[in-house]
Amino acid sequence: MASDDLNIEVPGSGALPPDARSELEICLKEFGIDVFDEANRLEVSFHIGSGPPVITSSLVREAYLSGRRGHIQRPVSVMKHLTDVISYAAAAVAGVFAGKLDTPVGSIGFAASVLIGIIAYLAGRK
Repeated sequence: MASDDLNIEVPGSGALPPDARSELEICLKEFGIDVFDEANRLEVSFHIGSGPPVITSSLVREAYLSGRRGHIQRPVSVMKHLTDVISYAAAAVAGVFAGKLDTPVGSIGFAASVLIGIIAYLAGRK
């Protein structure tokens, strides 16, 4: 079985300061992991039959192009989904209270719903 180590040469990277060079190495490693994961995802979607999965050079190239175009989708956390649902629900509740702004309950409910929606939206962006 082959090693997981790859030696990649980037022309001009030797002239970079040490901190920039190490950041370049980190970025290349992260992009490589993204391309590998996308190639695996593509192979699973194209795989037919019961044979072992095979990642071909064309799948790696397609994954690379997807990454260059920004189409590789990373998994979304449960917390992000939860904050999205909370912000949408708060918007709907604010709409209900907006019809009753002439009463104290309506204006307090509207303000609280808007505040909760904004906080959930901002929390989900992190």
